[in-house]
Amino acid sequence: MPKLVWVLLPLLAVALWLAGCALAGRWPSRPRLNAAFALLLLAYVGTTAGLGIFWVAQQQLPVFDWHYLFGYATVLLVLVHLGFNLRVLWRTLMRGGADKAAAPPGRRQWLVALGAVLAGAAAFAIGLRHGRSELRLQWPGAGGVAAGGVAGPGSMAAVERLHAWSAVSRRGVLMRAPSVDWGDAPPPFKPDTGGPRLALPAPAAAAAERPGLGALASLLWHTAGVTAWRGTLALRAAPSSGALFSTELYLVLPAALPGLPAGLWHHDARTHALHRLRDGAVADAMRQALGDADAPGAFAWLVAGAVFRRTGHKYRDRSYRYLLADLGHALENLRQIAAAHGWHAALLPRFDEARVATLLRLDEAAEGVLAVAALRAQPVPEATPAVRWQPPPPPDEAALTLGVTGAMHLATSLRVVVAPAAPLPLGALRLPSPGPATMPVAARIAARRSLRRFAAQPLTADTLAALLHAVLGAAPPVLSPALRLDVVVHAVAGVPPGAWRYDPSSHALLPRRQGLDLRAASRAAALDQDVIGDAAAVLVISADQLAIASDPAGPARGWRHAFIEAGLAGERAYLEAVARGVGVCGVGAFYDDEAAALVGVDMSREWVLHFIALGVPA
Repeated sequence: MPKLVWVLLPLLAVALWLAGCALAGRWPSRPRLNAAFALLLLAYVGTTAGLGIFWVAQQQLPVFDWHYLFGYATVLLVLVHLGFNLRVLWRTLMRGGADKAAAPPGRRQWLVALGAVLAGAAAFAIGLRHGRSELRLQWPGAGGVAAGGVAGPGSMAAVERLHAWSAVSRRGVLMRAPSVDWGDAPPPFKPDTGGPRLALPAPAAAAAERPGLGALASLLWHTAGVTAWRGTLALRAAPSSGALFSTELYLVLPAALPGLPAGLWHHDARTHALHRLRDGAVADAMRQALGDADAPGAFAWLVAGAVFRRTGHKYRDRSYRYLLADLGHALENLRQIAAAHGWHAALLPRFDEARVATLLRLDEAAEGVLAVAALRAQPVPEATPAVRWQPPPPPDEAALTLGVTGAMHLATSLRVVVAPAAPLPLGALRLPSPGPATMPVAARIAARRSLRRFAAQPLTADTLAALLHAVLGAAPPVLSPALRLDVVVHAVAGVPPGAWRYDPSSHALLPRRQGLDLRAASRAAALDQDVIGDAAAVLVISADQLAIASDPAGPARGWRHAFIEAGLAGERAYLEAVARGVGVCGVGAFYDDEAAALVGVDMSREWVLHFIALGVPA
């Protein structure tokens, strides 16, 4: 039975009781009605509060839908209750006894109650519909592609507009509603395709090994496998916004490996198995989708898709941001576990999403291809692409069934090369050199968790330096050079409080807003989440717009790369924190304007993408 029916059952029971009273000619008195609705109200308030306390304490996200549905019913009952005389409840409960010669409530009382209900319903309808007509996903008519197939300013204008539509602010929350009816949440796992199923061996600690079934099983599990069950919630190797886990992994094998035939395979994370989608030769079709740009040596390609509605039903127009950052976390696990096996996982910056989706038989309106990684025994230089990369044709507005999310996915498709971004300036506060962390990467991935409660103990400067170096200084960018890293220091020994910019080239901090206590501002910018206000330090990942516009695959694709790169960096923060005993929690919900002001970012030049809270575990 649907959730909404369960929520409305008590109200339906009262409605049937009133109908029975009316048919029997014994309408309950106003005090009796007041008592009945008050008891209903107590039941709904208790249920709502209980669900809320349980959800906050246990972080069991599946009960969130029940929580807000009971909340709506509670508001409705409050409005009805206020239509009556609140003092009558106490007198009725004190008297007890049956009604004598009960008469229906007077017209005035019914009018007040009805007016309150209609006012609440009207407010809900206005809130649901207001702003929906404002969203017009129109592509620029000119300037989209310049001579030679290079993306022109039109594509960047589209991305800027779509980014603005997915931004939130305190005023915007009241001024605009989502433009898509996302419906109920889809299942957390894809159903069995009905094709051949191949069970994978249990994951083991990574070690140098020839490509084969066991090694690929370890690779898939450490990338996005189920590491623990909490009730009905499956926790994964990489974090996900709202624990919704929209990422799906597909394995493309151009040739058979020991224990694994060639073909296309889908990884079922729930059962840790592979389902065959297609057998036979797939190498030529995949290379066409890559534009023949993939250098030789790949023994497999790992394709990452996203089921849009898993995240969209909760996060609406902000979903595509979260999908990309979540994917980045998983891909960083992939890169690290591949390196632990002695392999190289190269994230390919150019591929044709439509061709890959067709090859995998995916419905792009429901699931989009977001990234492709080439798995190789050793790194090889990327070949010069044999084709020119162009944006897809302008979309038909009626075809954008997912609103901003679908438009973002289409707008970030395929561009060409410009220039890289300039390096950051030298910093003012040099950090200590980070010492090595000895915990194996496989153990880090298995132990990774988001922690939302921190002790008051400050972090050490050595620990902060190691985390900053791991996030942005240890290796060159994978997909995008656009990331910029600020740290809001609340309690770090040896580092004055305030906002600092990290310069990876010199392993130093450049003051942005020095000598300020920014706890309250940090908490407020992150939608008043205590995990940010209680943290010892907050990493703020931003993206330079000029660097996005200069992405080798073009500005719109560069926007996608920046969010994935933010996820890669965020997962490095998780894995380094696990090795050093630090609590960490990634946060994607914030007011964009307040987040920019927090670290002194000019929103016309940089976009804030992600928060990461750090602290000593409570």
